[in-house]
Amino acid sequence: MFECLLCSKKMDVRPNLLLLLTGYVPVQERLCNDCWQNFKEIGTYFCSGCGRVEKKKRYCLDCRKWQKRGMAMLENQALYQYNEEMKDYMARYKFIGDYRLAPIFAGKMRRAIRRRVKEEKIDMILPIPLSEERMAQRGFNQVEAFLPVFAKKVDLLAVKASHKIDQSSKSRSERLKTRQPFELKAGMAGQVAGKHILLVDDVYTTGRTLYHAAQLLRQAGARKVSSQTLAR
Repeated sequence: MFECLLCSKKMDVRPNLLLLLTGYVPVQERLCNDCWQNFKEIGTYFCSGCGRVEKKKRYCLDCRKWQKRGMAMLENQALYQYNEEMKDYMARYKFIGDYRLAPIFAGKMRRAIRRRVKEEKIDMILPIPLSEERMAQRGFNQVEAFLPVFAKKVDLLAVKASHKIDQSSKSRSERLKTRQPFELKAGMAGQVAGKHILLVDDVYTTGRTLYHAAQLLRQAGARKVSSQTLAR
């Protein structure tokens, strides 16, 4: 008898050889059916710019506003809608620091990233970094668990020491007004020039954080910058 990692509901797990020999239950089987069904996958129709669910594959109002500001679209793709169940998952994994939850979506994210690397000829995968303060508080970068094994960690970006990037506590308008929080580490410009870079983050909300990172990379000579998130 196990408990669901999210709602603590008692669960009966069907015995198999792995369970009998080791007592190990894959984390994907540690969520009850009710919790799984509350996560809503993004289907065929979504905004081509940010990945939001749309009736047609076209740019949503938010992305058209980014275009008017002269921003090149990120072509963000997301796997799930950012609904209440996903918010609860993020609160436990990201803010409370329950690292047991990392593998739940890691497999799907890794497959999505591998597919895009192959189809879009991506040269580099870059997770959105945390500030030193946030890293010390949390102990891990929640995005790095989503990266494929072949994705060698490249420390190109850093959060400016003078900037505290805590988007979760800000309103939508406050997020959009956020100043550039990132800087390119010394001597890294040569690794960016001419490359197609895929930024990886957990959630796309306003897109402000991802667009800040993309703008900095393009200024350093990146050929193209795209993004992948778990939720939108």
